[in-house]
Amino acid sequence: MPGPARILLTVSGSLLAAGCAGSMPQRQSAGLPPAVIARVTADAAAQVKRCYRTPKVMGEGRRIATRLHVRYAPDGSIIGVPAVVWQTGVTPSNQMFADEMAQAAIESVVRCSPLRLPPELYAYSWNDFELTFSPAARG
Repeated sequence: MPGPARILLTVSGSLLAAGCAGSMPQRQSAGLPPAVIARVTADAAAQVKRCYRTPKVMGEGRRIATRLHVRYAPDGSIIGVPAVVWQTGVTPSNQMFADEMAQAAIESVVRCSPLRLPPELYAYSWNDFELTFSPAARG
């Protein structure tokens, strides 16, 4: 049985291992105290990671990492459909699984809405993250 996806959260270029990957754009994270950024990214990663279901794809397909841009309302509900920013690890032999991997990432974000994050974050007008889903990585 496959292990959980690694969702890493990146904020202002630094990686915080958490199982799902994501980032808060530089303009959004500016002014946030580092302790708040660390707590928010860990909380967001943990929440989204629980909702991720790796699709049933062959081993090569599991090497595909998908980064999504996700927007949230102040109540933590998702705004619109998450957009694929990029995918890495796509090769001629696993290209047929790229759409499935992207859809699994999108569905996990939608399934986990609303995101519950610390109230102090709202004072900084945050509203978007980039989340990277990498099933082949282990955290």
